[in-house]
Amino acid sequence: MFQNRSGFPVIILLLVVSVSVFCSKREPILPEFGRELCAHCSMAIVDKRFHAQLLTEKGRRYYFDSIECSHSFEKSARYSSGSVWFADFENPDHMISEDMAVLVNSSELRSPMGEGLAAFSSMERAKGFLNTHKGSIWSRNNEKDH
Repeated sequence: MFQNRSGFPVIILLLVVSVSVFCSKREPILPEFGRELCAHCSMAIVDKRFHAQLLTEKGRRYYFDSIECSHSFEKSARYSSGSVWFADFENPDHMISEDMAVLVNSSELRSPMGEGLAAFSSMERAKGFLNTHKGSIWSRNNEKDH
């Protein structure tokens, strides 16, 4: 059956590549902090509390050092549709989808781009933060052009 095996390794390689592409995770993967650069401003991503990620429909990942950079990138011509994820300010190793995140704007937050935006996992958690810090719940309606 496989008397001429010259094409066999190629078929196996194509099969392995196909499986890895189609089975890749469609959820966020944490960046290499201190090594990964922001796709918008090219600063190193060092503060875990503020980073964001865009995962395109085609499976490409873009990492950002701040929520502000992810928003600016989304407005740019380089953006294609996909899912956006933010680091949970209180649990930075956990990512929250843009749809589920509650964003807080506070002058007491020192985010990398200086806008003071942070993501929380629920309205309750965000309000708990605002009970002890100045600021407000932030929405896209409040967004400035960057």
